[in-house]
Amino acid sequence: MALIAPFRGLRYNPKLVKELSLVMAPPYDVISSEGQRTFHASHEQNVIRLILGEALAGDDAVRNQYSRAGDYFRRWQTEQVLIRDPAPAVYLYQQTFQLPGAGTLTRDGLIGLVRLEEFGNRTVFPHERTMGAAKADRLRLMQACHANLSSVFGIYSGRFLELDRLAAVAEESKPTIDLTDWDGIRHRVWICQDREAIGRLQMECTSTPIFIADGHHRYETALAFRDLMRTKEKGDPAQTQRRPYNYIMMTLVSAEDPSLVILPIHRLLRHLPGGSLDGYLAQLARQLTVERLPVPRDPESAASALLSHLRQTKDGTHCFGLYGGEERAYLLTLTDEQALEAKAEEDKSPVYRRLDVTIVHALLIEGSWSRQGLGDLPEDALSYTHDAAEAIRLVQQGGWAAAILLNPTKIAEVQAVAEAGLRMPPKSTFFYPKLLTGLVIHPLMPDEVVEV
Repeated sequence: MALIAPFRGLRYNPKLVKELSLVMAPPYDVISSEGQRTFHASHEQNVIRLILGEALAGDDAVRNQYSRAGDYFRRWQTEQVLIRDPAPAVYLYQQTFQLPGAGTLTRDGLIGLVRLEEFGNRTVFPHERTMGAAKADRLRLMQACHANLSSVFGIYSGRFLELDRLAAVAEESKPTIDLTDWDGIRHRVWICQDREAIGRLQMECTSTPIFIADGHHRYETALAFRDLMRTKEKGDPAQTQRRPYNYIMMTLVSAEDPSLVILPIHRLLRHLPGGSLDGYLAQLARQLTVERLPVPRDPESAASALLSHLRQTKDGTHCFGLYGGEERAYLLTLTDEQALEAKAEEDKSPVYRRLDVTIVHALLIEGSWSRQGLGDLPEDALSYTHDAAEAIRLVQQGGWAAAILLNPTKIAEVQAVAEAGLRMPPKSTFFYPKLLTGLVIHPLMPDEVVEV
């Protein structure tokens, strides 16, 4: 069962930080190098200095971006830039945003602590593969700061009636935090310290599994950090099991929330396996129908045209857009179902075999590469973006040979893959909007216990 708990969050002091939007940032893994510089320049106390500090000339094993993050984190608390809430609380989090074709949407979530569980316990489910380098990076940061600086994004089936009630009540009151970010997304946070209401929430979620939407690397890093801390802990087991390092800050959103949006993540190919676009298309034609589509040169218009064709795909049909430069665009439709059986990495689960992202990697990317006898796909041969127009623009600029556009993964597919104990390929989902980093921080105080 999932165990959630309140906590005394660290938040920016509004008396010292007058414009909160200037100190916020997205999750670290969606920030580009240019974005990193922009957020560093926006405010000297932007949370970017904690989650994604700049590497400097002369850095070494002792003095580096991780040690500087720890220094900033401690100094900002000493200087009261970051202050702790006086009592344990859960935080009601609401995001209001625009989505083309859907208008204005509002997504409600709950920020609280979730007890860390091994994935095999069937309480918390992952759905994407993780990479060792990213986990090592996050572990060094966690060791330097002893905090959950960013919230993991979790989804759950059904509804928490108490959460719906609290959200309805909160909307009638003034939020503690109310800001609009650089993308025009409004973020509002209300603090709930009502122990009875929190108790009802805890009762509701005791039999509810949680699926990680975003934050797989941070979750697995927290597990590793927990294990390291347990080796050092010498106290009463009844107390040590309730230490904050046994928990992780998570924002929980219902899978039934109509404003839970998943955007596709498109692929960029550095080189074409067939040696040319025509050679590549000839390869693909063995298993997919290839239909030429007229598209304008303008990246926005070309992306809109390709995505419009993909959105018209019938359920059960697997279609992909391919852009190869200039006005060369194609609609690729899978015709050879047996190719799936032969190429899919996970042959035990039909739901995995029939994911668009699985098919793309098995047939259009890794499969096409291996058929040329070229060995493993080089690390720099593939890139990702959720912006279709940007993918087309990068191909036009000459750095990439082709872009593969996809339909979004469905939330039911995410849950089905996770429940089957499988992992999707990296960058299979892009939940939108991202949770804002800097709203609340969970400090892992060594002498405290979590109130459950």
